[in-house]
Amino acid sequence: MGRRRDHGQCPAEVLLHLRRLGAFLKQHGLHHTGNTLEMEAGVFFQAGHLLELVSQGRWGPAHRYLRSFSALWGDDDGAATRQYTALLDVLAHNSKLAWFACRGDEGGRAASLRKPPFHLFREYPETAEREAMYCSMTSQQARESVDWNDIKHRTLEKAKELLQLRPNLELLPSNRLPRHMPMPQDIVPLGYGFTAQLRAHTI
Repeated sequence: MGRRRDHGQCPAEVLLHLRRLGAFLKQHGLHHTGNTLEMEAGVFFQAGHLLELVSQGRWGPAHRYLRSFSALWGDDDGAATRQYTALLDVLAHNSKLAWFACRGDEGGRAASLRKPPFHLFREYPETAEREAMYCSMTSQQARESVDWNDIKHRTLEKAKELLQLRPNLELLPSNRLPRHMPMPQDIVPLGYGFTAQLRAHTI
């Protein structure tokens, strides 16, 4: 269904329309179709899905999924926003490390093209440490020594810490079911009425 949109920027009427369509399908017995639509379109944030992606080490999909729900993590004191940004950063790092470490000689050759980040150690030690790790992936021994179980565990803990900051996600307006059971007129494609009027004018 194409790339999932960031619902921090998605028009509210489009998001509501997709939710109504999913609810309408399930109301008429098409549960699998409705659930697939909701998952593929990303109309609801599902904590279990994020945790599953992380536990499977699917860093890229986890990063894209979490990023598409940026609107859920804004707050007054910034705690959730900082935790959200930190988790995105970790997922991006894990994805990059996996590219170098899990592609055999191809990953090793790509790592050999990177330059050691000596200039970063003083001002950005964490970034420098990560860059040094990518550079070390030229070695097969280094690639094989990456402890993915430990990485999954630590990343999963970070994800759980973020979710604990939003214990009632289903109550947020940006992650809530429609207030009434949708009728057929609720799921007519957006812009249909305008298109029909235009067609009547041009015929």
